[in-house]
This record gives sequence, C-alpha cells and structure tokens, in this order.
Amino acid sequence: MSEKSASILLAAVIIARATSYYFIKIGMEGLGMFNLLAVRFFVAVILLALLFHKRLHPMKRNTLIHGTILGVVFFALMAFEFMALKTSPSSTVSFLENTSIVLVPLLIAITTRTLPTKAAILGVIITIIGVGFLTYTPGGFALTRGEIFALSAALSYAIVILLTARFAEEDDPFHLGFLQILWIFILSTLAAFLAETPRWPENRVEWGVVLMLAVVCTGFGFTLQPVAQRHTTPERAGMFCALNPMCATIMGVTLLGETLSSYKVAGILCI
Repeated sequence: MSEKSASILLAAVIIARATSYYFIKIGMEGLGMFNLLAVRFFVAVILLALLFHKRLHPMKRNTLIHGTILGVVFFALMAFEFMALKTSPSSTVSFLENTSIVLVPLLIAITTRTLPTKAAILGVIITIIGVGFLTYTPGGFALTRGEIFALSAALSYAIVILLTARFAEEDDPFHLGFLQILWIFILSTLAAFLAETPRWPENRVEWGVVLMLAVVCTGFGFTLQPVAQRHTTPERAGMFCALNPMCATIMGVTLLGETLSSYKVAGILCI
C-alpha cells in the first residue's frame, strides 16, 4: 500500500470514528456507559470473527501481547471519552480529545530526544488553528470534569497512535485491530457488571445505535487503523485526527440543524 492510499484509508477510518459521538449521545440516553460499550464491541467481535475467521490464525505470541496492550489503552480511551460525553457537548469533547494532534509529535520528541521536523510543526500549527476555529465560541474557557476526561482521552489516543506505529512494523495489523476490539469488549463487560446493571438493547433506536457503532465506527474504524498506520508516519496519523471535529461540525449542520458560522468555515479550510 502506498502512503497516499494509506492516508486515504486513515482519513476514512477517522471519519467513521467521528460519527460515534453522535450515536454515543443517543445510546447513553437508555443504556449505561459500559453497557453500551460492551454490547457495541460484542457485536463487532462476532461480526469480525464470522467474516474473517480464516484471517485470524495463526497468531504470534508477540502479537497477542501487543494486541492486549493496545486493547487496555484503547479501553481507557473509550471510557474517558464516554465519561466526557455524559457531561460535555460532543463538539467540545471532539476538540479536546483531538489535541492528540499536538501530543503525538511532542511524545515522539520526548521519547526519541529529537525535535519535530519543520513540516510537522507547521502542520500542527495550521491544524490546531483549524480545530480552534471549528470549536470557537465567544466567552471564557474553564475546564470542567467532562473536559478533563476528554483531555485524558487525548493522551490515551496519542499513546495508542505511537504504540500502533511501533507494533504494526512487526505484527499483522489486522490481528492487532481485532485483539484491541476483543479486549475492549472483555474489559467493558467486566466494568458493566461491576458498576451497572447490564441489559440488551430493547428497541429499534438502541439496536440501531449499537449496530452503527459496532459495524461502522468499530468494525471498520478500529480494525483498519493499524493497517493504515503501517504505511504512514505517526505524526501524519496524529494530524488526521483533525478530521474528527471537522466531521462533527458537518454532522451538526446536516443532522442537528446547527448553523455553519464563518469560524467553522475557516476551520474546515485550514484542515
């Protein structure tokens, strides 16, 4: 796969995952946070196992270890994201979570003791300006509990991007994607039984939300991210996160009747 093809696939993955904010908001109106996570990832695991069971074996021991690590960090990311969405607007969560755009090159600089390239720095600056335009509202800024959770999700996602870039060099990226989904299902199920009263979805809306999250946002979005990242750099993958709030803006205009301000137009153009 060429870097251009990988970039297109990565963009599609990020766009697919961006739709999750809308569906999570709807889903949490009836289902508990971990309950929704558990059902979503259970459906995704079953679908992937049925469709690609021949593709899933043999699996190396190192891949099992690396997939488990990714699954644990991704579970933390999802838990922080859901807790943020319970108390903060989806646009705010999307912006703060995608400050991973900045965190990725910073973490690379810290771990490798090298400065980011000028192109990476310029890209980060323009991207952050675009995200800032997209989420700009007149008034002050103060971190709420939900926004702190969103920033925690951003750090988790930056770590996921770096770990994925490292593991995908030596492991089958499809195996990594499946394992992280499997572990999110296992951990969210345990959390649901410990902290909530889990149940199956009970109506069309709840099942519709679960299927959209499982098939589009998870089955496609999560599984193929390691495949795309294998053929591009972690800095580039981090900047593609800016597509997330841009798509959230477009969904807000088309599905929720929000207005498209000049600031949002400027943000889209920057990105």
